[in-house]
Amino acid sequence: MTGELEIIHGMQSLLANDALRTAAVFASRWLVFLFIPVIAGLGYVRKKQVPLKLSLYDAGWSALAALIVANTLGQLIGRLRPYEVSMEIVRLIPPPLTAHAFPSGHTSVAFACAAALTYGRPGWGLVALVAAAAVGLGRVFVGVHYPSDVIAGAILGILCASIVRLIRTSNVNRKSAKS
Repeated sequence: MTGELEIIHGMQSLLANDALRTAAVFASRWLVFLFIPVIAGLGYVRKKQVPLKLSLYDAGWSALAALIVANTLGQLIGRLRPYEVSMEIVRLIPPPLTAHAFPSGHTSVAFACAAALTYGRPGWGLVALVAAAAVGLGRVFVGVHYPSDVIAGAILGILCASIVRLIRTSNVNRKSAKS
């Protein structure tokens, strides 16, 4: 076993008890889905908080863009998942819906939402970035992604959030220049 597979094997050896395994499974499978109700709930804040509302709008578009790009890249690259490559890597969750590992779609969506939220509320964004990192680490712990899949997913998510924000702000600037 070499490189990233050794890292995954080492991480899995840290899951010595049921509580740690449960935490890894929760982070890898379900934590990303908590971003949706939290982002939607934050959308009901007072009207004076326009930067936050705009960043929540950006989060939705960023997540969608990250998901589409991650799945397209995954289809093109076709990297096998770690548990498919090494018998020493244990898959701790049901097989993912997609066959490809690179980049991590869960991680890209989580980081896209977190990065977009950071623009409107840096404090909340920091909490969201920590949660997004937990999603990525969870995906490695449960044996469905390599660390490089997660790093690429994080970069992709942040890049999608930045592009969505850039597009929105350039459209707003263009509209205000016409006025």
